[in-house]
Amino acid sequence: MNELSTKFQLEPSFLQSNQWAKIQGPNVKIGRSFFFRKPLFFRKHYLYGPRINELDLNAVKKNDRPVFVRFEPNSPVWNGAGIKTIPIQPAKTIILDLTKDETDLLAAMHQKTRYNIHLAEKKGVKIIVDNTRLEDFLALMNATTERDNFFAHSDNYYRTLANFDSDFIQLILAEYEGQVIAAGLFCFYSPTATYLHGASANEFRNVMAPYLLQWTAVKRAKSLGLKYYDFYGIDARKWPGVTRFKEGFGGEEVNYAGTFDLVLQPGLYFIYRLLRLVRRAIH
Repeated sequence: MNELSTKFQLEPSFLQSNQWAKIQGPNVKIGRSFFFRKPLFFRKHYLYGPRINELDLNAVKKNDRPVFVRFEPNSPVWNGAGIKTIPIQPAKTIILDLTKDETDLLAAMHQKTRYNIHLAEKKGVKIIVDNTRLEDFLALMNATTERDNFFAHSDNYYRTLANFDSDFIQLILAEYEGQVIAAGLFCFYSPTATYLHGASANEFRNVMAPYLLQWTAVKRAKSLGLKYYDFYGIDARKWPGVTRFKEGFGGEEVNYAGTFDLVLQPGLYFIYRLLRLVRRAIH
């Protein structure tokens, strides 16, 4: 693991911020970490802790009595207790070092990525920051999910993000010939800016708007004095196109240990696993 990755993983994640806790709803703070309450059957629940401080797991039993705790260590390796399960947050990502100047950031990019940024500028793609334009984002998201066949959240989830706090979550849009053709929701939480969700139109793909959109978000993060830009999720097997796009901006790969279940009530956890298998078989 390189030095940049090590420093980055020592920083607090937006997933453990007070702002994110308000967005996500019912939660309990144990030590320095937020755990979110998720309903199960028979009025039971489990706790979910994204990017937690691992030491806080030791206090879970004293503060709450969930069936299990689903957690993701904010580190590349986990040697403690827990059953590895399907990832919730990305296990791999790419980050940019924003302490570098813009010239160095551009120089570290793939040549095609630099070219596409300049092409979008030359074509006159206009960038707008406006959280009130969420309906434009939602229309693009519907087009993107149909085209690329990937999972999207509900419209209300994106509305909650955009309506929360425009200093914390910002909607950035790319417009061409009066039409919004790319958009993204970005989280700005010191010391990191994070690319959360993005979408693009089927039209005007030749003007390369997503490249200029990302570069604008990077420069915006730099202007705020942030140290890192997190592209938030790569996987060459599951998302080959998106991964190539993000890798083109240069940066360093960061790996996380993954997602684990700490079982506190084995009998009820067995029932949960059984019900989950049945639901998947039906779907």
